[in-house]
Amino acid sequence: MKHSLKNLIGYSIETNDGMEGKIKDFLFDEDNWAVRYLEADFGGFFNDKRVILPVDVIINPNWENNQILLNTSKEKIGLSPAPAEIPTISREYEQKLYEHYGYPMYWGAGYVPPLPSGAYFPARPLNVPKNKQISEKAMNSSLRSFKDVEGYNIRATDDTLGHVEDLIVDDADWQLVYLIVDTSNWLPWSKKVMLAVDWMKEISYANREVKINLTTDTIKDAPDYDSDQPIEMSYEHELSEYYQRNRLM
Repeated sequence: MKHSLKNLIGYSIETNDGMEGKIKDFLFDEDNWAVRYLEADFGGFFNDKRVILPVDVIINPNWENNQILLNTSKEKIGLSPAPAEIPTISREYEQKLYEHYGYPMYWGAGYVPPLPSGAYFPARPLNVPKNKQISEKAMNSSLRSFKDVEGYNIRATDDTLGHVEDLIVDDADWQLVYLIVDTSNWLPWSKKVMLAVDWMKEISYANREVKINLTTDTIKDAPDYDSDQPIEMSYEHELSEYYQRNRLM
């Protein structure tokens, strides 16, 4: 299934020994646009600690009831290395985190991504956007927060149009497959459209914008995205065919 990250924020989470919390944010790997971590809030338990958990700990999600069970304990989370101990969310910190929870690191040779039955759509691997124009010298991490990217401007080939409203993830492998563009701050009427990640050309964190290899007219005339409806395969195929007809080569 495919889910809105914006909708998943606020979902209830529970450890295997009954500690309850909520999802605060998601961290994704900008090299592959795959969600790697969730940031959690456990209320009074860890008010002085930022809690980051690998998505590997997620088991038995109940999407209909907005609940997710975690394959870890309150004690394990309490002993988890805190990112405040290290200047940035670096590979060093990630390695400590994966070793603590006992999962193979996703950039290592021993990592095996989820392989559920059935075909992926869009097909994997995706052609992810190039990450250029990053001038911040302190950026030594490949991780980015969804809340940071939310609101980035969309730059088409001929003008700027809309902003990033949401990101859509496939729960089969936690791959980010679509971004939702809201045109309401650029047009006299509000419209939301869905763009595949591999249709993007470039993302600039310094300029807070995403470049799309499409014209503004193509984006404006795209099929509407309805956040109240599930993303059906038929809609995805319709969308793919539309953009393939109108995509600049």
